[in-house]
Order: sequence, then structure tokens, then C-alpha cells
Amino acid sequence: MGIFDRFKKKTDEAANAVENKVDEAAKAAEEAKAAAEARAKAMADRAEKELAAAKAAAEKKAAEAEKKVEAVEEKVEQKVAEVKAAVSEALKLDVDGNFGPASIKSLQHLLGAKEDGLLGPETIKALQSKIGAAADGVWGTETSKALQKFLGVTVDGEAGPETFKALQTWINKELGF
Repeated sequence: MGIFDRFKKKTDEAANAVENKVDEAAKAAEEAKAAAEARAKAMADRAEKELAAAKAAAEKKAAEAEKKVEAVEEKVEQKVAEVKAAVSEALKLDVDGNFGPASIKSLQHLLGAKEDGLLGPETIKALQSKIGAAADGVWGTETSKALQKFLGVTVDGEAGPETFKALQTWINKELGF
């Protein structure tokens, strides 16, 4: 074997060794890639499970909070109903024809006027508007007649016990009694 053949043989051997190293490196790279993909998939799966668990916990807390809100709303509604009942009961009148501060406060409550128990111009105007009289804030014969007509009692222009009993009855009816 000549020098050229030996050189060729050595070159071929070196080329084969390089090819083997390249193949080994490519195989190692493929294995590393597969391992990295497996780790990434495992991490993604774990993150997905943690996300699902966090979402479930958040939904559970939201449901619990919603139940608490509903319970509080129910208690508030119950208290409002109790207060309304107490206010209505406090405004319920004895039908005695005595149109004093209690009767006036109940009337003011129904008319949306300031509830001070005084039959002043604001209350009179609100009543006059309700019964269809001229709303001038002064209680006179015309206001008494309009009130009597509104209540369905004798219209004589003088508001007395009969008129006030009818007014107290009307107020109680409007309050739900």
C-alpha cells in the first residue's frame, strides 16, 4: 500500500470518526430536545392543574361570598319590613275626631310633607293638592268643602269631628290598617 492509499485510508477513517461524532451529537441533541419537551410538557401540565385548582377555589369563594351577600340582603329586607311595620304602626290613628299632632304627622307622612305634627302651609298645600283644592297653603271654607267632598261626608265647609273622623279613617286605610 502506497502513501496515497494510506493517506486516503487515514482520511476516510477521520471522516468516518467525524461522521460518527456528528451522528452522536445529533442523537444527543435529539435526546436533549425530547427531554426538554418532556420537562416543558410536565411543567405545563402542572401549571394547568394548579390553574384549575385556583379557579375552582376562586369559584368556591365567590359562591360562598354570594351566599353571604344573599343572607345579608335577606336580613336587610326583613329589617326594612320591620321598620316599615313599626312606622306604620306608630302612624296608626285612633278614629276619634281629634285632629291633633299624631293625626297631622300621619297625614304628613302620607303626603310626603315634613313630619313635624304642625298643620302649617306646606302640609295644607300638600293636602289641598291631594283633594283638588286651590293649593294656597291657607285652610279655609273652600279647603274644608273640598276635603269633605273628597272623603264623602256632609259638605258644609266646617271641618269638625265628623270630617276629622273620616280623614283619620282615610289615613289609616292608606297606611294599610
